[in-house]
Amino acid sequence: MTTPLVTAMNCVTISCPEPNRLVNLMADGCGWEVFCEGAIDSNLERTWGIAAGSAGDRFTIVSSKNFDRGMIRVVEGPERIRTSPMSTRWSGIEIVVSEDLLGLCRNLERHPDFDVVKPVNEADFTHAGANVHTFFHGRTPGLTHAMFTMAVTQPETYAFPETENHVGHIFDVHLDADNTGTSRNFYDETIAMEMIFDDMLKDGLFYDTWDLDPALPDVRMSIFKGDASGFGLGGIEMRSYDQSLMDPTPPVPERLDGGCCITSFTTKSIDAVFNAVSNSPDATVINEPESSDTGPYGGGKVFAFLGPEGERVEMCENWIS
Repeated sequence: MTTPLVTAMNCVTISCPEPNRLVNLMADGCGWEVFCEGAIDSNLERTWGIAAGSAGDRFTIVSSKNFDRGMIRVVEGPERIRTSPMSTRWSGIEIVVSEDLLGLCRNLERHPDFDVVKPVNEADFTHAGANVHTFFHGRTPGLTHAMFTMAVTQPETYAFPETENHVGHIFDVHLDADNTGTSRNFYDETIAMEMIFDDMLKDGLFYDTWDLDPALPDVRMSIFKGDASGFGLGGIEMRSYDQSLMDPTPPVPERLDGGCCITSFTTKSIDAVFNAVSNSPDATVINEPESSDTGPYGGGKVFAFLGPEGERVEMCENWIS
């Protein structure tokens, strides 16, 4: 098996009109803490491929207490307005919870900056070698979908993410893709992420969540991870829908999407990732790897690219406070 070119998922960047609202939601509602803060300078804007000032002038990174992966970086920008919940590009995040999921749901339901879309429910994926888990989800500032998930049983072939905190880290970022297979092939073959789960859904979870017609084509769900040990250091949950269901809203050139807009990974060989992405017909490189002292990069190289759905991906050598 080919070794994945990425290691762990460090961070998901979320854009919203009032960044402090999201920072406060994660602190007050989830017990997260500020990991680091910094300026969005011209170098960072060039890395992301965005116009000057379009993401504000400051970023704040928040994390589950004492955990250095699966963070949220908050920047200023528009909300994510969707014509369909099956949103192209990055669509949401999934956060592990250790206990009392119902209590957390009730607490966030009272929070002015969280809108519960679906209350606590149960999903059973044991038929595909995964587990039974409970979950709820809603919308945060920026209109990003956030799912909170707690294990009921353990999967057969891997360990479900764990956390010492009540509300832990992001262990999956959601990527909605059309069912042509282009995105699946890119993450599976071009950057060789390991596929640890794959299932065709004919009813249940997504059909109930989004009130989909069971007569529609099946939804394929695939989970990819890097070469970090275990499952809990972050991956991509790809949901492949019929193209007729997908939100057709295109990205705005030189601006971040509202809501979920960048996913950042570490890599042990940034030049190898750059070469693989540069040679792919399904991705567009934004910049070449350059050293950066900004924020968490710690002098390591960083570059960004657009994936098959137009999603922004950031690759980093370092991720430190």
